[in-house]
This record gives sequence, C-alpha cells and structure tokens, in this order.
Amino acid sequence: MKIIGQHLYMYLFEIILLGIGFIVILNTNLSFWMEYFVLMGILFVYIVIGLVRHSKDHDMHFKVVVEYISIALIIALLFLLMNLNRV
Repeated sequence: MKIIGQHLYMYLFEIILLGIGFIVILNTNLSFWMEYFVLMGILFVYIVIGLVRHSKDHDMHFKVVVEYISIALIIALLFLLMNLNRV
C-alpha cells in the first residue's frame, strides 16, 4: 500500500487520461485513422508515464521498457484486428 500512496497522483492522472482517451474513441464518430492516432497518443502517454514512474523509483530495467512497449503493441494490434473492415 505504501507504493500506491507514493504514486497516487500519477496513477490517478494515468487512469483519467487513459479513460478520457478511450471515451473519445468509443463515443465519437471519428474516422478509423483519427481513432488510430488518438490511440497511438494514449499508448505513447501510457509508455512515458510508466517509464517516468520507474525512473523516479530507480528501478528502470530493460524488461520494464519491453513490458510497457509490448502491452502498447498488443493493444494497437487488437485495435487494428478489431477494425479490419474499416481500414
């Protein structure tokens, strides 16, 4: 619980930012490419926030970087696969 308390504001910022981004994608009539660029922005912010948080705690390792990038790539791939008929 101590770690969550130390990073509470960063977690809240990340959740709010990601939530707003996904709400924009789900509730607007943007073209496929605009939704894709919004998603890429969301994922970029997700990676940056995660890496900043780990670098501040001095526990930045190669596997942490790979994990954040892998999760972002999986989400982007799922988005593309779910929207193949719109491309």
